[in-house]
Amino acid sequence: MQSIQLGQLLVNFGLVTEAKLVQALELQRKRMPRRLLGELLVEEGIVSESALRGILTVQKRKLEAGREPGKGEDALKARLKGQSLVEYLRVVREMEASDLHLSAGQRPTLRINGLLKEMPVDPLSPEQCRSLLVAALAPSDWKSFDERRSVDTSITDPVAGRFRLHMFHHSAGIAAVLRAIADKAWEFERLGLPDQVAQTARYDQGLVLVTGTAGSGKSTTLAAMLHLINKSRKVHVITIEDPVEVVHDSDRALFSQREVGTHTGDFASALRAALREDPDVLVVGEMRDFETTSIALMAAETGHLVFATMHTSSADRTIHRILDQFPAHQREHARTVLANVLRCVVCQQLVPTVDGRGRVLAAEVLHVTPAVANLIREDRMHQIPASMQLGKKEGMCLMDDSLGTLVRGKRIPIGEALSRAAEPERFMRPGAGA
Repeated sequence: MQSIQLGQLLVNFGLVTEAKLVQALELQRKRMPRRLLGELLVEEGIVSESALRGILTVQKRKLEAGREPGKGEDALKARLKGQSLVEYLRVVREMEASDLHLSAGQRPTLRINGLLKEMPVDPLSPEQCRSLLVAALAPSDWKSFDERRSVDTSITDPVAGRFRLHMFHHSAGIAAVLRAIADKAWEFERLGLPDQVAQTARYDQGLVLVTGTAGSGKSTTLAAMLHLINKSRKVHVITIEDPVEVVHDSDRALFSQREVGTHTGDFASALRAALREDPDVLVVGEMRDFETTSIALMAAETGHLVFATMHTSSADRTIHRILDQFPAHQREHARTVLANVLRCVVCQQLVPTVDGRGRVLAAEVLHVTPAVANLIREDRMHQIPASMQLGKKEGMCLMDDSLGTLVRGKRIPIGEALSRAAEPERFMRPGAGA
């Protein structure tokens, strides 16, 4: 039981892949005398001793909290009393939360599996909230915060890892949201996306979009795709992020990662400069305005492979969102360019599982075949969903079909599928949830 739990924690923290864990468990069964899983992982060079010690500490705390739920909350309250922000961040990692909310007048709150959960501590006064953040931020960040009334940055702790931080003013004082960033990119196989999506890492040019609402795993998917490139291609990859999230150590590829606000003023100017920096692959953290979008399309049109994210919920809406950024007199030309350069759109949602202990990826995938390109060129985007239904062999999938597969596999409740589906009536047909 403890070995399995340790393995699950290692996978959740991104320290081993599921495939590596299965191999290690099989090796453990064959070894005589029998070895502890942690010792075996260190011996085989799969995890470091320091990483194992950290995970064992997390495991111990989880086991203690499970045996004594009430005392677990009391212990957490005592642990955090008078502590710095770093201790809160370590709790975030241990509880496998995605976000930490700090807000004057409110209790610190975690987001776990998509749901908010207050921590068992007293509400923060404006002074306490400010003091938690003062020590963690650089003076330049505070200066920017005073000038702009909000700031985006990242902070790092040797134990808790890296976090993206957004701090802002509100009616009761200041507040901050800190999002946990993976220490390293996931292996693509862990995402649960069709294998055909991995082929985008081999393209020489074109535009690949990963879309979804905030917290839908866009950054994780994008990092996994870049990891594929890093392992397999000798290319120069330039990323423009706000802030830099997963740090990629150059392997076969050469990585240059730039942070908006630290290394450049904005996405558009950084993207324009990147075209003079001999890139093969460009990564735009978000295509959020006309200028950034038009430069990204130009980069894809002039022979670069461009990856970007957007906040859209379906493939056809993504295409409309891009085109809507252009003035009416430029829209026809933009459709032609987009039809020529768009390669793939992946739209994501993270859906709570049946047991309520995690979330699973549901994804809509559009590969731009010649037929789909013609639909874009001729302004017939309303026909794209029908083309996607016919393109399953190419790895295409509508969001409703992805949700249906998860329901049939008993991975998500049918109620979750109904609340997220474009056509909920499909899930009410006989056998839809079987």
